[in-house]
Amino acid sequence: MNSIFNDYFTKSIRLTPNGFSLFSLEDGRVRREDYGNEDNVLLSQKAPAFFHSPEASETPVDVVVATHVPMLIPEVIYDESKMKDYLAMQFDVSQLGRAYSDQLGLYRSLYFLTQNECDTLDSLPFKPVFKGEATILYDFLLHNSTGDAVLLSVNEGFVDYFAMHANAPALVNRSTRTENVDVLYYSLNCVQQFGLAEPTFFVHYFNTPNRKLNDLLSHYHNKVEVL
Repeated sequence: MNSIFNDYFTKSIRLTPNGFSLFSLEDGRVRREDYGNEDNVLLSQKAPAFFHSPEASETPVDVVVATHVPMLIPEVIYDESKMKDYLAMQFDVSQLGRAYSDQLGLYRSLYFLTQNECDTLDSLPFKPVFKGEATILYDFLLHNSTGDAVLLSVNEGFVDYFAMHANAPALVNRSTRTENVDVLYYSLNCVQQFGLAEPTFFVHYFNTPNRKLNDLLSHYHNKVEVL
């Protein structure tokens, strides 16, 4: 985990399509444990020991939801009572447990947890604080770029793309095509589709850094910063 993201992952559970990860910041170093989908049932066992919370407490632990890309609704038309209806336009919400929304510039960013995920998290002996990962990425770009920018979050099995134009979110998307040429194609498409002017490309790896991908991106983009 890059130190830039330490503030977000000081003490957190990150939920992804592939499973979950546990993070804590100890003596300036990030400690991390990863578990696959087949181990999801272990969350209620592993998290208390990882965070040294065997008994119930009000200690806050961030739950970063990255299971899917959020749905963006313009703030001017957003109606909280219709949150489930909005989500149903894009997702299967038959197993919906709870829905959440974060402020994302001029948009509301909608995401959700399934009932099984809610039941597991509710059983943990600490206080979960829910955050959509897109909100974290947007905050990062807002504070670390001075112009158009794209953040590529590279994971095992998927890549998230967050483009910002004129300090406003232009795109939040995900691709499960993770070959280097595919990532390059989507990065070039971001520039062309949204007319980004000399954007800075920030590349963040949740898995092993890929030097060949970095070199390929640098060949086609003038500004590439690996976090």
